[in-house]
Amino acid sequence: MARGTLGKILNGSFRLKKKRVEIRLLQWNILADGLGDDGFLATEFSPIFESADTNSKGYAANDFMKLVREAKLADTASGMTTKFSKLKGEEKKLKKMKASAEGYEELKESVAKLKEETEKSELVKLKKQFQNSPQLEKVDSEILHWSKRYDRLKRIALEADPDVITFQEIDHVKQFLEDRDFSAKYTCMVDSSKTY
Repeated sequence: MARGTLGKILNGSFRLKKKRVEIRLLQWNILADGLGDDGFLATEFSPIFESADTNSKGYAANDFMKLVREAKLADTASGMTTKFSKLKGEEKKLKKMKASAEGYEELKESVAKLKEETEKSELVKLKKQFQNSPQLEKVDSEILHWSKRYDRLKRIALEADPDVITFQEIDHVKQFLEDRDFSAKYTCMVDSSKTY
């Protein structure tokens, strides 16, 4: 049987004194690099044109997002999303493998084949259709570019002045660790076995 405070907590007789403790928490999903590439942020710049050409077709935000949704659904139904996942995994393996290693050439061929197959993706076709869109270029330069995102995130986080900040999908841990404004106020707790 537990004794002292632990025993009181376990048997339900422990009571906090009337002092109220508040902890302010800021939780932020940073959106890892490359994950905002599917057009959902383009709605900030509606209408979205296929190119800068004055004769190019423009789409209202809802119509553009409908195109994106339909392309994603088609890719899922055709098994294309599975191929993209496999391609990503095999590219990762290939990057770590030495060219002289056994199986390297086979893996390289598999990656090339998967790249060729994923070119048939409806989402890839849609990206090509809009590759010269001034609105989608603005998404990259004004919303997704890391320096813009970091400056906004930092300003908001420091103005909010939380006691604890948690980040998800963070690709730039080192920048936070080395930022004097953050490190003067917060201690960073990350997996010490990883290098950043």
